[in-house]
Amino acid sequence: MPRFAGLQLRSAWGLSSDVEVASALMVRDAVANGASVVFTPTVSIVDPLYNPSNAYTRFKLLSVDSGGAFALTRPLSSQVEEIQALLNAVPTEARRVLSIAVGSLKEAEELIERVGKGVDAVELDVNLSCLLAGKDLTYIIELAKELNALLKTPLSLKINAASTSLVSLSKMVVDSGASALVLTPNLVYKLGQHFFRLHSPHVSTTLLLGVAEELTSLDVSLACVTQVEQNILSSIVPIRLYDVTYMLSWLSYTGPSRSSGIPLSWRSISRRLKVYAREGARFCPYGLIREEGFVSGCNYCGVCLELNPANVELAASIAPQ
Repeated sequence: MPRFAGLQLRSAWGLSSDVEVASALMVRDAVANGASVVFTPTVSIVDPLYNPSNAYTRFKLLSVDSGGAFALTRPLSSQVEEIQALLNAVPTEARRVLSIAVGSLKEAEELIERVGKGVDAVELDVNLSCLLAGKDLTYIIELAKELNALLKTPLSLKINAASTSLVSLSKMVVDSGASALVLTPNLVYKLGQHFFRLHSPHVSTTLLLGVAEELTSLDVSLACVTQVEQNILSSIVPIRLYDVTYMLSWLSYTGPSRSSGIPLSWRSISRRLKVYAREGARFCPYGLIREEGFVSGCNYCGVCLELNPANVELAASIAPQ
């Protein structure tokens, strides 16, 4: 049976922290279908765009074709309470990994105290932590070393494949004391207070193959983030962690090829507006669209607006006087 960070797994696949939509329904179905490990969406102390009067979507589908899905998601958009609820919903047969991005050890300690109890491992997102701290990889690796000394569970580091040219992976693992390494092809970047994660099957192939040789020499558990049905490094990286495109497969999205521009910022939505579903509306990862009418409990993830725009809209619900 495969192992990751010293943890025995029942299968060689799971859901990565690059899945920004924290759907307990999707997670339970994934585990029922054989997923052996569930990483939470990467969480920080504060959502950089949180506003009590406005909401920001988490998901934007840029294009989809036979080669895969090209999408943008908004990392660090999950609240701590949402992550705790997701962890509680993970079935016992799957391992639970808390993914965090922090700018300091103090932030890491606060997150672990608030939401890290009972998890099987902790993942530190190296690239997002660099962006939060405004520091380079050297600083974050030293932070990871201090965090590893405090943890009672294994520490995993997630790093973007494009960053591997800036650091020796073997030295990073040794210096930090990490038990595992997760390699992701999905790029993260920041514009102002807006954080973006770019999911592209074309970028995936190029970046992952570029570090294949170095991975063979690492004496550490390895996992690779990939799109559904893509396993470029199957002979080198034993554990596959699917990204947000798993959600499209799970929702049975088979929409037509499409293309839209890359935004410079996420659109703000007034919380006074609610999602109104018309007949035929679908594609809610939380299972909230059940009939025609206003959707209760919506957290504005934006999936239904992207995948079924002809049947959903934002509208104000006005109560009679």
